[in-house]
Amino acid sequence: MRELSPRREPPGRWPALVLTGVGIVAAGGLLWAAVDPSSPPSERLPAGLAVAVAAAELAAVALGVWALSAAPRRLDYRLRGRGLVVTQLLSQRRVPLTSVASAEVLPYDLGVVPGAHLGWPRSYLPGYYVGWWRMAGVGRVRVAVAARSGTGVLLRFRDGPPLLLAPREPEALTSLVERFGGTAGR
Repeated sequence: MRELSPRREPPGRWPALVLTGVGIVAAGGLLWAAVDPSSPPSERLPAGLAVAVAAAELAAVALGVWALSAAPRRLDYRLRGRGLVVTQLLSQRRVPLTSVASAEVLPYDLGVVPGAHLGWPRSYLPGYYVGWWRMAGVGRVRVAVAARSGTGVLLRFRDGPPLLLAPREPEALTSLVERFGGTAGR
């Protein structure tokens, strides 16, 4: 079987480094507020509370750093029986290949998405681009790719919105679609 796993971009380390730095500075600030000799004792945080909040904050930062590093590695595509399993950070989606009407190899560029981190239904992390995007000529598309731009395979279903995947060998996915009854455009 040819390669179905995602084509990946080099991992970005800056989000994890920024999150770690901000978390350490904030935790240090909390602890300093508990022991600051220049403030009167009545204005200081209780030491136990400051330590507990700083520990909880550092645990949340550690969870965030794990998610930032694990998400790109976890994204994967695998053939299971008559379906393609798309694995994301916390979920798996089974795509029955018999429900794919057509597969088209096309270039894509997700571009810069201002505000993607503000709760839009998508992830825009280096090496992990998952969610809904609008693509010119296609409209709203569900995306699960590990590279911001490149060559992908747009799966159009008999029912439902299209799905963009970016395997290392797009022809491997298009030949699977043809094998299970869909049409492939190259």
